Amino acid sequence: MTSSSGEAARLYEITCLGAGPEPEVRTVEAGEVAAAIEHAGELGMQVLVRPCRRPVEEPGTRKEDAS
Repeated sequence: MTSSSGEAARLYEITCLGAGPEPEVRTVEAGEVAAAIEHAGELGMQVLVRPCRRPVEEPGTRKEDAS
């Protein structure tokens, strides 16, 4: 997931509480946060939002390094 300018997109972890016994957790880009909150609000769920870091790739595991 990258923005149109080629920079890495900011990611956020959205946790929706009240959907069932386990909270629903998903990762969205910054531009999708408001829509995720609005959707959860329509369903009467509480929402927790926090910044999310991309997983760090181990050196040598990228496709470019494999050749």
